[in-house]
Amino acid sequence: MEDVLNKLKKIFMSDKVIPRGKEWPDERTGVLEDWAPSDELTALVEDEEVVEDDYLQYAPEAVGYANRELQWNAYRAIASYFPEGDSILDFGCARGDFKLFHASEYSYELDYTGVDMNPHLINAGIEVYENRVNLIQSDWFSLPDDMKRDWCINIGSSNLRYDADIKSSDEEYLKKTLHAMLKHAEKGIISLLTSDILKTDDGLINRNPGDILNWAQKEFGNVALDHSFSKELFILVIYK
Repeated sequence: MEDVLNKLKKIFMSDKVIPRGKEWPDERTGVLEDWAPSDELTALVEDEEVVEDDYLQYAPEAVGYANRELQWNAYRAIASYFPEGDSILDFGCARGDFKLFHASEYSYELDYTGVDMNPHLINAGIEVYENRVNLIQSDWFSLPDDMKRDWCINIGSSNLRYDADIKSSDEEYLKKTLHAMLKHAEKGIISLLTSDILKTDDGLINRNPGDILNWAQKEFGNVALDHSFSKELFILVIYK
């Protein structure tokens, strides 16, 4: 595992830019000089999007971050809330990059399981981490009842909707997600959410931190909300 992580650290920590899936690199864009598509582009199958392997496997943009620094900063904020030795179930894990981040900054092995409904990101994670990160392709509402970890985390996966639930509002879906996370947690849950404080139209589901805190206190009792991490983001912690 250590050899794999060391190899991936060199890739993920590189300041070179990985090209987006539909962009062809050239010397003017500052992308990798020797980059070439690993496979021939094929026709779209149903609604699947053609995305280059390197982009899907390594680029922070593929998992919702503008760059690696912002991704690691978000992970760093979440990691500060659980102690050494506690196990993690990551709701909306994408490739499972949190495991790599943790190994790069902490000296102990993290008991980590990631779940995501996107098969392309899960497969990318399985390939890039060579099956050494425990990843599950599933809707997080369909996890076995007996799957328990000390903490369930959700790092921004509730700030966009990719599900097929057309009946639940964004607010209802978030509340269902938090209840599901708490169901699988022994100690508590940690969720990174986007704030509406700046009133920005960024395409994300921005929420009022005060409204979330008031609801969570009434619903669960022992909760905390931290808006010191960023003006755009806040962290909700619910303890069992």
